Amino acid sequence: MQSVGRYVIERRIGEGAMADVYRAHDPSIDRILAIKVLKAEFRQDLGLVGRFLREAKAAGALSHPNIVTIYDVGEADGFPYIAMELLDGVPLDEHLRSHGRMAFADAARIGAQVAEALDYAHRTGVIHRDIKPSNIMLCRGSATAKILDFGIARMAQSDQAGAEATAARTQFGQVLGTPRYMSPEQAFGLELDQRSDLFSLGVVLYELITGQTAFAGTSIATLALQITQRKPEPLGKVVAGCPRGLQHVVEKLLAKQPDKRFASGAEVAKALKREYEGANLAKEGRRGLPLQVRLTLLMGTVVGIALLISIATVLDRQYKAMEQMALTSGTAIASFVANNVAVRTVENAGLSASEQDWAPVQAFVASASRDSGIRQIVVVDAGGVVRGSTDAARVGRPYRAADAERSLAEERDQRITATSDSDFRFVRTIRYADQPFGKVEVVTDHAALDAAASSSRTLLIGLGIALFLVVLGLSYVIGQSVARPVERLRRALADAASGHRDFRISHRRSDAFGELFDAFNGLAESLDREADGPGKAPPVSLEATRIGPLPIDELRRSA
Repeated sequence: MQSVGRYVIERRIGEGAMADVYRAHDPSIDRILAIKVLKAEFRQDLGLVGRFLREAKAAGALSHPNIVTIYDVGEADGFPYIAMELLDGVPLDEHLRSHGRMAFADAARIGAQVAEALDYAHRTGVIHRDIKPSNIMLCRGSATAKILDFGIARMAQSDQAGAEATAARTQFGQVLGTPRYMSPEQAFGLELDQRSDLFSLGVVLYELITGQTAFAGTSIATLALQITQRKPEPLGKVVAGCPRGLQHVVEKLLAKQPDKRFASGAEVAKALKREYEGANLAKEGRRGLPLQVRLTLLMGTVVGIALLISIATVLDRQYKAMEQMALTSGTAIASFVANNVAVRTVENAGLSASEQDWAPVQAFVASASRDSGIRQIVVVDAGGVVRGSTDAARVGRPYRAADAERSLAEERDQRITATSDSDFRFVRTIRYADQPFGKVEVVTDHAALDAAASSSRTLLIGLGIALFLVVLGLSYVIGQSVARPVERLRRALADAASGHRDFRISHRRSDAFGELFDAFNGLAESLDREADGPGKAPPVSLEATRIGPLPIDELRRSA
C-alpha cells in the first residue's frame, strides 16, 4: 500500500484487531500523522464499515489533552481510514512489560488523566467500550497519557434501534471490545453506559498497580465467568503497602453491579488525584515517631536555625558598633593629647636645644597615661626625637614606628593601626598655623572591647538556649494536644469500621476537633438510621436486565 487518498504511506507501525496502523504524510499541509486502515476481512461488512466511520467521526469531535486528536475520517479506494495525531510514546502494555508494575503515585496520576478524558467523552455522549493498556499511550518526555482507538465507541443516545439489533445478534465470541478488560454488562451483551468504561479503567488500574491482570482466564468463556462472578485478588494481598484509599477506588470501579461503581469519570479523577497527592506526601507522614515528637523536632530545628542566624547577626553588628566606638574614643584621646602639647612643642621648636623645656610635656603624658584604657603615649618633635613617653627610657631617643603595622584607616593627619590582637595605635600630627611640628602616638587597650563582646555573646547565647527550650516544650505540649484527639478519632473510626457503631464521642470542645467529633457522631447516627430503616430493594441482577440472548449456560459448558 503506497497511499490512502491524499495520504502517502511511509511504513506500518502497528496492528490492532480490526485495523492496521501506518505512519503517513499529508502533503497538503506537510504533516506527519498516523493513519488507521480497516483490515480487508472487515471491509466487506458494510454495516461494520458504516459503524466504523460513523463512530470514528463522533470520536473526531472530541478535543481533550488526554485523547488522541483525530484529523480526518473517510473512505478512499475502498479503504476506510482514520487519520490521527502521531504520538511519540509507548503504550501502557509495553511499558508494563519492560518496567513492571508502576509506583502507586504514577498509577493514580495516569488513572486520573484517563478518568478525566473518559468523563469528557461521556458528557459528549461517547462511550469508548475498549479501554485497555494498549489503547492508552504514555507520551515520551512528559507525564501525559492519551486514550487511543475510539474505533468501536458508540454515541450513547443515537441509533438506539441499530444498537439493540447489533446487541441481539452478537455472540460472546464476537462481542466488541477486549474480553479481559470488559465489564460484566458488556460480557452479557447488555446495554452499556459510561460505567462500563469505568469498570475497564478499574481493570487497567489493577494491572498498573500489581503488574498482573485482574482476570487471568485463558479462554473467553473462563474470562466471562471471572468477570461476571469472581472478584480479583485484593490489592492489599498482591502488593504490600498499597494505600487503602487506592484499594477502595479500584474495588469500587470493579463492582459487578454498575450502580455500585462511581457514577462518573469526574468522581474517579477526583478520588485518584487525592490518592496521588497523598502518595507524594507520604514521606511527610511516615510512621515511627509519635506526632508530638515529630512536631517538637520540626519546631526545634526551625527555631534553632533561626536563633543561630539571629544571634550571629546581632553579635557581628554589635561588635562592629563597639569597635567603631573604641576607634572614635582613641581618636579623641590622640587629638586631646596633640592639642595639649601643641603650644609647648611650637615654643620649643623656635629655641635652641639647650633652651628647650620638655618637662611639662612629659608631666602631661604621665598624667594622661593613668587612664586604664591607655597603654602608651609618645610625643615626638619635628626632628623625630621622643620628648614625652609613658616609657621614660625612650625620652630623648629617635622615634621608631611599631613594626608589622596593620592599617585600619587613614586620614590627612591621623593614622589608626592595630599593633596586636588587643591594641589600637593612633598617630596624630601636631600642627600649628598649618605647619607640622611633630606627632603624637596613642596606643589603647583592645581587651575591654573583647570582654564586652564576650559578655554580650554569653548573654545572647544563654537567652537563645532558654528560648529554644521554651519552644521545644511548647511544641511538645501542642503536639500532645493535637495527637490525643486525633488518636481518639482514629480509635472511633476503627471501631466503626469493625461494625461497632453503638457509641458516640462525648466532648465539650468548641474547636476544629469538636467539629470533627460532631461530624463522626452525625455519620454514626446516619448509619444507624439507615440500618434501622426499611430495607432497600435488592439490586437488579444483570440477568434480569439483559436485552439480548444470554449465553451463560454455553459459557459454563465451555469453561
